Amino acid sequence: MNASISRRALFRAGALSIGAAAISVVGCTGSDPASNSPTVPTGTGGATPERTGSETPRSAFDLTARTVSLNNGQLMPILGIGTFRLSPDRATESVETALREGYRLIDTARIYGNETGVGRGMRASGIPREEIFLTTKLWTDDFGQAADAINGSLSRLGVDYVDLLLLHHSGPRDEDAYRAMEDAVRAGTVRSIGLSNFYEEGVDRIIRFASVRPAVVQNETHPYYQGRAVKRHIAQQGTVLESWFPLGGRGNTQVLFGDPVISEIARAHGKTPPQVLLRWHLQAGNIAIPGSGNNDHIRENIAIFDFALTAGQMRQIADLDRGRRFSSY
Repeated sequence: MNASISRRALFRAGALSIGAAAISVVGCTGSDPASNSPTVPTGTGGATPERTGSETPRSAFDLTARTVSLNNGQLMPILGIGTFRLSPDRATESVETALREGYRLIDTARIYGNETGVGRGMRASGIPREEIFLTTKLWTDDFGQAADAINGSLSRLGVDYVDLLLLHHSGPRDEDAYRAMEDAVRAGTVRSIGLSNFYEEGVDRIIRFASVRPAVVQNETHPYYQGRAVKRHIAQQGTVLESWFPLGGRGNTQVLFGDPVISEIARAHGKTPPQVLLRWHLQAGNIAIPGSGNNDHIRENIAIFDFALTAGQMRQIADLDRGRRFSSY
């Protein structure tokens, strides 16, 4: 078990089967988040294939196993913890807490300045490295020396490989950096690659030359900004959408928590607004990485696998989309 997270490992981590409430999402485009048909993904992991032109790009969400099968067959957890704005020491504690509570997806970036702390938290947790799906990102200043930057991240994290490496933003020499990430996939130091803060035009520019398809696009996504157009667009490559700011982001969470639709659905389920928001992301086919330096919130955010939103509630939340972003990128 190296390139993928096994279902057995995820269940050891506390994954709960919720019977009829377990929903799998296959080939999600985001066009109708309430009409996803149940199917179990067939991907079992392995190396990223070269594009042949004859493959059918595919991704599949499985809420029971808490994974999505990426377009290269690698299994990625669908709920994780983000570490944006966490100090190295705080990142260590948050990552250790998250892993002990059952999370298996950790998201960091070189520009966050906390990769060393994230690595410490992983080791302190006692969770085997092969059961953790680790994401980091190349900053724009790294693009001209991307191979060295990748090695630098590996060193700071204290790992031999990362499961997912993203270009953090578009910028000069981002195509050179993407090619370096493809080289790292071939070398085995990176398992999957993708993009962050890229939209249709930028994704297409990368796709035109890429030999390894982006597995993930990580963008701001939440009920007020649902990213349906880019989600449909990247689905053609089997690429899945990962949400940063899934709860609105620092300074904006209360806007979403206080939305009457969200708060009423939360009351109906005996859950909190952030739990409803995160459950919506997963049922809509989004990977979610809420960030937190609060151990109680970390525990609260993962307690979303014992209930399911109804089709009507999913439609209510879908109707909240107003194209409102809380960031400028």
